[in-house]
Amino acid sequence: MRILFATDSYHPNIDGGAVAQRRLVNELKKKGHDVAVLTPNSAFKKKVERDNGTYIYRTRGLTLPFYMDNRYHFSLFPLVETRGVIKKFKPEIVNICSPYPNSICALIWAKKIKIPVVGSIHILPENMLTPFVNMRLYNNMYVYSWRYLVYFFNMVDWATIPTKTGAELYKKKGLKTPITPISNGVDTHAFKPNREGGYLKEKIGLPEKKVVLYTGRINPEKNLDVLVKAIPYVVKKIDAHFLFCGSGGTYKRKIIGLTKKLGVSDNTTFIDFLEWEDYKNVYSLADLFVMPAESELQSIVTMEAIASGLPVVVVNKGAVPELTSCDNGFVFEPKNSPELADRIIKILTDEKLRKKMSENSLKLIKKHSMEHVVSEYEKIYEKITQIKR
Repeated sequence: MRILFATDSYHPNIDGGAVAQRRLVNELKKKGHDVAVLTPNSAFKKKVERDNGTYIYRTRGLTLPFYMDNRYHFSLFPLVETRGVIKKFKPEIVNICSPYPNSICALIWAKKIKIPVVGSIHILPENMLTPFVNMRLYNNMYVYSWRYLVYFFNMVDWATIPTKTGAELYKKKGLKTPITPISNGVDTHAFKPNREGGYLKEKIGLPEKKVVLYTGRINPEKNLDVLVKAIPYVVKKIDAHFLFCGSGGTYKRKIIGLTKKLGVSDNTTFIDFLEWEDYKNVYSLADLFVMPAESELQSIVTMEAIASGLPVVVVNKGAVPELTSCDNGFVFEPKNSPELADRIIKILTDEKLRKKMSENSLKLIKKHSMEHVVSEYEKIYEKITQIKR
């Protein structure tokens, strides 16, 4: 089957949607499908490249202002470029992955020439509005963002979303399109227990203490201030260290400043995203993983931690509580730093509990393997092509 993915964030960007899409593309390619990707370039010129045998068609890109220190790019409604890619590649399915210009243009042409469209939902209003979180109009923008997201994904033939929680939320907001929850999936061959990360401990300079880990983008929607505010409570009970692995701009500097203000900077280490070979090993440095973000449709990094055999503590909001359904961790209430600290202390001070949660993490992750994810997407592709005939 010939499948064109249209997205406005793709490798080498590091965010949930970009990572999930590339893994899905690579797995579909392994299964023998002919796959191509349409996505913005980092410069204002067209570019075609290969990635693991897949053609990446990059449209003329502009820097997206105000977001992640100019790490993201967008194309200004590349209708002509998109038409050329579709005409050349001749897809049987178009899978759009974002509600932005590249995906909009792909949707327009697919509808015009009657190609079935799958919409993979990786976004909530909180993700769209990250640069505007402190603006007075944020609440109004939030309402209109929901309306737009529902309007946009109601135009596809079938939608996918990583979790049941996310599917119910979108339906509650007015989504009428058929929607199927399919996990983003995790590479269980890359992320697994007993990886060797000792060299990283020395390289990073981590002390010989229990380590609490966070990985992912360091921006406001991740609520990392809640985790930092929990640290003083934790270190009163146990001499733990907190490792933050991820890139960020102004917000990251603000969070580092908060650790100094609270007097816990000696208990924290901040590093940027690691190279792939190192990143797979970072989870082996930790005893526990924490995800405080309230706007997650699933959380790929939390699944990576689970696949690596870590217990997890996640916020009791959004879809992430689904990732503790196997008694492999705890939840805490939003913004409740003392409760988060209590959960961390319980796991770090109880070796038996930590071991049991680790075992349960490995049980839970089996249903999130990429093999399972790809087979579920194939079922939907077959279903909508039959409907459209």
